[in-house]
Parts: sequence; structure tokens; C-alpha cells
Amino acid sequence: MASPSVHPQSQTKRASAYVSALRSLAQRRLTEAQLWSRLERKGFEDDEIADAVARCKRDGYLDDKLYAELYITGARKAVGDGRMIAALAAKGVDREIARASVQSGPMDERARCNAALDALQRRRPEIGYPFAARALERLGFPASLIYAVLRERIGSGGM
Repeated sequence: MASPSVHPQSQTKRASAYVSALRSLAQRRLTEAQLWSRLERKGFEDDEIADAVARCKRDGYLDDKLYAELYITGARKAVGDGRMIAALAAKGVDREIARASVQSGPMDERARCNAALDALQRRRPEIGYPFAARALERLGFPASLIYAVLRERIGSGGM
């Protein structure tokens, strides 16, 4: 008597989920949560998705830590740590991974705040203290940092 094995059709669907995952990842880098969501929308079952995601992780095609690091390095707009962490969490990256990636990023929060203020001053050279403070706050920088940076810059004739 033959031993029970995985149904051939199930194997085909699992392979199809993996191929679909690879196609999605070839189009753009995704987080584990984003890939899972895409495969769900395509109608794959949870066990097929779990297998495809696990295989993509094992094969090195899916890595949330790398995703977070690349996201931070490629960020076009200078924003505060909290906003950057929240953006990564919204994409499905674990908050601790997001926090660690932000902390080890190429620029610390103070440097990003200064860069944001530089950009504001380029667009509006006559920018005043209250407007600058509100604009930096909207970018997610903490009030204590905003006021410290503005005091430094005003004190040095930077504004």
C-alpha cells in the first residue's frame, strides 16, 4: 500500500504561489506582510502562502530588515524617527526591526532635522521661526529637537 503523500494538485498550487511570489518580488522589493497580502488577493490559501513566503525568505528574496535599511537609506524626504518607524510599520515591518534600522541609518534625527530646515530655507528664504517650527513638526520631528535646532541656527545667524 502506498504511503499517503501530498496531493499533486496541492503541490502545483504551492509551486504556483511561489512563482507568483517571485514575480511580485521581481517587480519591486516587498515586506513579508506586503507579499502575503498580494498572494491573498490572488486567491492562494494560507498554507500555500505560508510555504511560498517561507521559501522566499529561505532563498534570500524576502528580508524585512534589509527592506527597512534600504527604505531609510533611500528616503527622499527628511522626517523624524517616529514618522519613519511608523511608515515602515505601516508596510508590515516589525516595529523593533524598524526602530533598529532607523537608529543605525546613515543620518541621525538631528542631521535630518537640519536637512529639512535647509530645504525649507531654500524654498522660502524669508521663513520665520513659527512657520519653520510648524513645518518641522509636520515632518515628525519632536518639539524638543525642533526648538534646539532652531535656537542653534538662529543664534549662528542661520535663519
